[in-house]
This record gives sequence, C-alpha cells and structure tokens, in this order.
Amino acid sequence: MRVRGFGDLGGKAPVRAMTVALMLACGIVAYSAPAAAVERKASTSANLPSSAIIIDRDDRLSRDDYSRVAGLSPAAMASRFGATGVVRCGSAVGTGQLVGANNVLVTASHVLFTPGGEPRGRGANCTFETTAGGNRQKVSVDVDKVVCGAREPYGQPAVKDWAVVPLAGPVKGVKPYMPGTMQVPGNIVLAAAARSGGQEDYSLQSCQARKVTTTASSGVREVAIDCDAEGGVSGAAMLSPDGVFLGLYVGFRSAHPGKVGPFSMSHYNFGLSADGALREAITEVVTRARTLSASR
Repeated sequence: MRVRGFGDLGGKAPVRAMTVALMLACGIVAYSAPAAAVERKASTSANLPSSAIIIDRDDRLSRDDYSRVAGLSPAAMASRFGATGVVRCGSAVGTGQLVGANNVLVTASHVLFTPGGEPRGRGANCTFETTAGGNRQKVSVDVDKVVCGAREPYGQPAVKDWAVVPLAGPVKGVKPYMPGTMQVPGNIVLAAAARSGGQEDYSLQSCQARKVTTTASSGVREVAIDCDAEGGVSGAAMLSPDGVFLGLYVGFRSAHPGKVGPFSMSHYNFGLSADGALREAITEVVTRARTLSASR
C-alpha cells in the first residue's frame, strides 16, 4: 500500500497527515514515506481493523440480508450479484469478478502484483474462487496474459490500479457482469468477497459515487465513494442496483483510518470507473478468451 501526504491530492495540507492506501487483506505497509505521514489511531468501540474506512456507520449487508431488504429472489440475486468471488494470489487476498465472459477476471492490479511488479503467484498460487449453484469452484488466474493499467501500481497514480486477466478455464453457472457507465453522483452497490485477515466474507452495500477526483488521459475516472471498506475489498465491483459493472474499488484516503467518521475529502474510499482504457481492456481480453474457447 502507499502512504502519502494530503498535499498529493492537490489540496492544502492540513496539520494532520492523511493515509492513502490500497486495500489488501495482508496488512497495511507504507512505502517510501516518512514516519510522520502515517497516522494510526485507536479503533472505535466497534474494534475496527486499522484498514477499515467506515463512513458514518457500517452499512454493509450479507447477501441474505441484502436480498430481504431489496426484496430480491435467489435467482435475481444470482443474476445481479453472483459474479463476485475471492482472489488469492500468493499471500494477498482481494476481491474480483467475472466481467464480459465467465473466464475473464477484473480486479485491482495490486492484488496480482508486488510493489516491484512481479506476480504475487502463478498457477495454483493465484486463483479466483466462488460458489455457484451450490458448487465451489477454484480457477487459476493466467496472470502472464494480464492487461492492466500498471504492473507496479504502488509507484503509479491510483487511476492505473486495474487489471483484466483471463482465467485458465470458465467458471460454470455464473452470469458475468456486463460493463456500463457510472453516473457521478449516482447510486451504486459495492460487492465485496473478503475482509481483513484474508477472511472470505461476502457483502453488498447500497451507497453513492460522490465525486470524480481525477480523470486520467486514458479516460478512466477515479471516483470518491461513501461506501464502507477494509482489507480484502480491493478489486471489488462497483455495480448498478441492476448488476451492471460500473467500476472497481481500489483504496482509501483518510486522516483517521480505523475510526468511523462522516464522508469528507479527508475521509473517503475510492474506485475506478469502467471507462476508457479499462473498458477497452475488458473488450480485448473477452474477445481473446472467446476466440481461444472456440478453438478448443
């Protein structure tokens, strides 16, 4: 993860530094930053992990609870939100999802690559796992065929922290998400599959895309969101309420990580929109994957 001062956001630096981090379930690590740039505070009474960025209160729901609140049948839940799963790559644990095809994975680049740009794992040591129709499936990620914003995401702007990669085979019985365009401001659903410590834990949260903080020359937008997140959520889909893939979660900026607070530009989570180069990469990898499947 990266830790940088508030000045890197283009605003006036406050007295307190602000932690900027990428969210993996393998702990918070600061790279190339002075000790003063990291502010660690005691957890609230909820005993939050230090990587947790909670806006106002923790509104994440289990899939069953979300289904009841939204009034959705099991079939509707599977159709809208069933393409999310856990990515385990080396010692890292994050979230990923099938997009465009049932053998194409989208996640955050830092879930797959080390700070030095090396794959965290290959073959059986880098997998996508999910359960569909009562069947547990585990498929290897073909990390050497990745199309991504950056292979060394820790040293690059966060807007490059995305990866589209083929799987070694299809995930059966899962309807992949299809990409769409995020409206900002607008309603989204954050679909995560893991929590801090590498714990597999599926959650859904209705929340909002609040503000575009950066637009890259590639066309990808960085968007501040008021969803709740912690380690293990990296790579999670930002979906429309109908299950359209609008982008992915990659990290947070906060002056007080691990402590509940209102949404502000010094305490928020953020993700990347499925626009520009990311959308083009999805199309490229899906086309390649379909061609390969047809030739078998």
